[in-house]
Amino acid sequence: MNRVPTTREAARLMTTLSPEALHALERLAELRSRPPEDVLRDEIERRLRAELPILNLDGIILAMADRFREAGFVVGVAKGLVRRWSEGR
Repeated sequence: MNRVPTTREAARLMTTLSPEALHALERLAELRSRPPEDVLRDEIERRLRAELPILNLDGIILAMADRFREAGFVVGVAKGLVRRWSEGR
C-alpha cells in the first residue's frame, strides 16, 4: 500500500533537506500559495503515483486462491495420514 506522508511527517522530512532543496521547496510553496509541508507531501504523492506500479490486488488474490486451496488439501491429507498412523500404533 502506498502511503503518503502526513503534513507532520512532511515537516519532519523538511529538516533533512539540503539548503538548496529547502529553498526550492519554499519558492514552489510561494508559487502555489500553500505551506511548504503540503507542497512536499503533494510532490511525494505525485512521485509515488508516477513511479510505483498500480497493483491488481483482486487478480493477485484470485491467482493465489487456487494455490491456497491446493495447500489446504495437501495439509488435510497429511493430517489424515498422521491421524491414521498414530491411531494404528
